[in-house]
Amino acid sequence: MISRLNNNNVKPNQSVRRICLLISLCLCFFSTSTLATSPNPPLTPIPFDAKYDVSLNGSNQLEGSRSLVKTGDNEFTLTYKAKHFLFKIKETSKFQWLNNTLTPIYYRSERSHLFGSSHKDLTFDWAKNIGRFYYKDKEGTFDLEPEAVDPLSTMFIISTKIQQGITDMVIKETEDNDIDDRHYTVDGTEMLNTPIGQIETIKATLHDKESATIWLAVDYNYLAVRVRHESKGGDVYELNLTDYNGPKIDRFVPIQARDRSSASAPKTLTP
Repeated sequence: MISRLNNNNVKPNQSVRRICLLISLCLCFFSTSTLATSPNPPLTPIPFDAKYDVSLNGSNQLEGSRSLVKTGDNEFTLTYKAKHFLFKIKETSKFQWLNNTLTPIYYRSERSHLFGSSHKDLTFDWAKNIGRFYYKDKEGTFDLEPEAVDPLSTMFIISTKIQQGITDMVIKETEDNDIDDRHYTVDGTEMLNTPIGQIETIKATLHDKESATIWLAVDYNYLAVRVRHESKGGDVYELNLTDYNGPKIDRFVPIQARDRSSASAPKTLTP
């Protein structure tokens, strides 16, 4: 595997970092369910399990799994695990869901690979409006901002805004020991042929230092079906859904998202 990465002019440690970035993007996109039958119903977390393949320049790199479980009254835990002979990744987000509002409680990231291991923790102290972090062997605090979320629960906020017809948004997402603004736009709808069948998706783009495109399954509760990231050096990282165990709910597609569609023919998703 290392020689294959070198043939693509990508060093092993660079590959690990970039694949981790792609996985982090996908982690944000978790399953939700409707509460009512109105055109723009509120959303609520609902348990699920999903599996993905991650590839670099068309070559499969690892398999990952993601799950959402209810762990208490109004509390949920979202977990992602990925394993490769070069590295392991685990991400955990705990949050509260109350009065149709998501409030992050705790976030942890663990990574181990041939070059070492690391972890970071973040606790949200909303009573004092501060975030308590452990990052790069340092502990400290930073000021929280209203509506700040951790990296895993970002997409719940995005999917809620999409259901409200918003197609251009900025999400305040925690980044290590600070908060960064993440700019997303909705680019329309697109049909994908996947291992679990043909799925209508809403296509969204993250505008950051390196952009990414995400396809969200409308009837599979805004689950991420595909995530595609192209680095400045031209390497293409893609994450594809391979299996899903959870609800399938007929979902209203906001007219604002459909109006922005540029393609109507189904595209083939190759795992």
